[in-house]
Amino acid sequence: MRSPSPSARSPSESHTSLPINDEKYTFHSSSNMYYTRTNRLQLALNKIKKKIYRIPMRMKLLTFFTLILLSFAMIKGLMIFTSGVSSWMNTIPPLIIEKQDYSPVKYVEIDPNASTELPEGVSIYHVTKEFGEASLRGLGQMVTGLSRAQSTNTSIIVNVVMPYYSFLSKLYRPHKFAQFVIKVRDRNGVWKDVKFLVYRLFWNIMNNEDVLANNSKENPSHIISVFMIGPASNVVPLNQAFKAPNRAKIYSTKSDLPLEWMDLYFCKAAAEFITYRNIMIDTPLFAKSDTRGVDIVHIHGSSNALTIEFLKKFHKSGKLGKKIPAIIYTIHDYLEEQLYSNDIINIQKFIEFDKFQQDKPQYFYNNRMYMSGYAIDNSQIVTFVSKTLAKEMIEGPMEFPFRELIMPNILNKAKLGQWFGITNGIDFTAYNPFNDTMLVESNANFPKNIYNFDPVLLYAESIEGASQELVATSKQSAKAYLIREGLLNKEDLIRPLILYIGRFEYSKGLQFFNVAVELFVKMDAKFIIMGQKNNYPSEKLKRLSANSPDNIIYIDDLEFQKDWDVIYRAASDILFIPSLTESSGSVAAEGLLFGMPIISTGVGGLKEFLVNKTENDNKADYNSYLFELVDDLIISLSFDNMKLAIIEAINDWKRMNADIREKEIFLRKLIKDAFKLSWNRPEGPVEHYLKIYKMAMLQIHDKLEEELWLDYDNNDYIFDD
Repeated sequence: MRSPSPSARSPSESHTSLPINDEKYTFHSSSNMYYTRTNRLQLALNKIKKKIYRIPMRMKLLTFFTLILLSFAMIKGLMIFTSGVSSWMNTIPPLIIEKQDYSPVKYVEIDPNASTELPEGVSIYHVTKEFGEASLRGLGQMVTGLSRAQSTNTSIIVNVVMPYYSFLSKLYRPHKFAQFVIKVRDRNGVWKDVKFLVYRLFWNIMNNEDVLANNSKENPSHIISVFMIGPASNVVPLNQAFKAPNRAKIYSTKSDLPLEWMDLYFCKAAAEFITYRNIMIDTPLFAKSDTRGVDIVHIHGSSNALTIEFLKKFHKSGKLGKKIPAIIYTIHDYLEEQLYSNDIINIQKFIEFDKFQQDKPQYFYNNRMYMSGYAIDNSQIVTFVSKTLAKEMIEGPMEFPFRELIMPNILNKAKLGQWFGITNGIDFTAYNPFNDTMLVESNANFPKNIYNFDPVLLYAESIEGASQELVATSKQSAKAYLIREGLLNKEDLIRPLILYIGRFEYSKGLQFFNVAVELFVKMDAKFIIMGQKNNYPSEKLKRLSANSPDNIIYIDDLEFQKDWDVIYRAASDILFIPSLTESSGSVAAEGLLFGMPIISTGVGGLKEFLVNKTENDNKADYNSYLFELVDDLIISLSFDNMKLAIIEAINDWKRMNADIREKEIFLRKLIKDAFKLSWNRPEGPVEHYLKIYKMAMLQIHDKLEEELWLDYDNNDYIFDD
C-alpha cells in the first residue's frame, strides 16, 4: 500500500507557552512582606499535615511506594540525562593539521590490454555497511550495482558481508548460517567471549543489463550470497547492534551503545566470518570448479577499515590459514571518509594493539585513529569512484578538507601503480523507466524503441496518428497519474517540473535554493525537493514550500519516496543538481535515463558525462546546463550564473514543448547518453575491477613467494629428500 500525499503526512507544528507573572516571583526586601509570606506558608503546611493524618494507612503505604518508584524513575532519568550531556561534552577534539603542499604524481591508467581473466571460481567478498534495501547513500547504490553486474560473470563468485539490520527481517527470510565467537574486553579489561549469528540470504539477480528487454522467465538468474552479521547474542550492549526500524536509521544506535563500538564489532565479526570462509573449504559434489576459499576482500568505506587489521592478526596467529586474500579498498567520498576515526580506548576493547600506536603514529591524532590512511597503506590496490577525481587528486590542482590525512598514502600508492579511479555505472535494475511495475500500471513506462526509432517517420506523420510510441507521451502520462493521485496540480501538466533528489546537506548546494526558488516561481515552474534529512536545516526547505505551496513540494518521508520516486522521476522535466562537490554523480546519470537534462555546477565526477550546451559547438549534442560554482570576481557562490542556466533550461523546455518532434529527439538523446554509462560497458567499471582484482592477486602471490624464500633461507621449512 502506497503512502499518502506528502502534504497529508506533515502535521502542523505548534507550541504553547504559559505566561509568567514576574511580580509573583520577585523577591522583596521588606521584612514585613517576608514575614507575611512565611506565615502563609506555615498555615498551608499545617493544613497539609492535617489532611495527611486523615489518610488511611493503606493509602499512606501506597503513596510511600509510589514516591519510591518516582524517585527511582527520576534518578534513572537523571543518569540518562547526565550520560547524554557527558557524551555531548565529550565530543571529538578539534583536529588541527598543518597544511601541506604535495609534488604532483603522474596518474597511471589501467592498462587497456590487461587481461580480465581470473581463475575459475574466484570468490569476492564485498564488506559494506550498505547494500540493497539497506542503502541510504551512494555507497549502497554503488556496491549493489557493482555486485549485481559482477554476478553476471559466471566464472566468479560474488558475496556480500553486511550488518543484519532489524528492519530487513520484514523484507526477507534469511536462514541462520552459523554461529561464531569473538573476543571483546569487558569493563575490567578482561577478554570475554561474544557470540553472534551470521545469516545467509540468496539474492536472486535477474540479468537485466539489457534495460530494453522484456522481463521474462527466460532471462538467466544469478545468485549473490549476502551474509549478514547479527547482533551479539549474549553481551550488553552489543546485543543492540544494528537495531534500525528503516534504512534511514542504519547509522543510528542506542543510547548505551556507542557508534564506534558497533562499527568495531562489525569489523571484527566480519573478519572472523571471512577467516572461517577462507579455511572451511567445502566444494559441492556437482560444482563446476573447486571452492577456493576467499580470494578478494573488497572493503567499502573507512568505517570498515579495521577489518583488515583483524584479518592480519588472524593471519599472524595462524588462524587465517595459508591462503591470504587480496585486499581492495574503495574510497567513496573525499569530503568525509578521511575524517572517520575511532578512539584508541574503544579500539582496545576489540583488539590488542601492542605497540601499534607507537610504531604507526601517522594514523593517530588526539588519541584517535584515522582509518582511511591505514586502509590505503594496508591494501594491495586502492580505488576511487571517479576516474577524473582520482587523477586530479594526485596531479593537481584538486584540494579538499583535511587531505593531509590521506594524501601521503595516496601518493605513495600512485607511485607504486596501485591507485586507480573507476567511475561508477548505472544500475538499470534499480531504476528502470521501461519495465518498472508502477510505470506500467499507470501507462507511463517508456517505449523500448530507443535504437530502432525512425525520426524521419516522426516528421512524416501527424503526432496524433503517430505509429511509433513516444517518450514524451509517457512523461505526460506520468504527470497525469500524479495529478489524479492528488500529488500534482492540473496546472502542472503544462508547466515544467523540476526535481531535486538527494540528501539535504550543504555539500549538495542547497544554499542555492532560496535564489533558485524565486526564479522558479517567477517563471511558473514546479519544484520538487525530495530527499533525506542531513546537516542542512530542513526547516528552511519546509519554509520554502510553505511560502510558495503552488510551486514548491517538499518530501522527506522515506517510505513515501520508496513508493513514488520512480514516477516522480518519469514525470519530471529537468533535474537540478547544484552540488559543491560530487564524487560519481549517479543521480545525474539516472536523471538522463529518465529523460531529464541537468542544471548543475558540473563539479567532480559530473564532468565525465555532462555536456554543457553553451560550451559545445554542436548544439544538438548537449545534455546539461552548467554554471560556475563560484563567481571569481566576488569570490562567492555564483547565483547569477545559476540564474542564467535555469532561464535557458526552462526556455528550451517551453520551446520544445511547443514542438513535440524536437522534444522527442532530445529526450531519446538523453536516454542514449545514460546507456553509455552501464556497469558492463566495454572498458567500463566491471572490466576495470576484474583487472585490478587480478593485479592484487598477483601481488599476494609474489609476496608469498618472497616470504617462502625468506623462510627457506631461515631454515623454517624442512624438505624431504
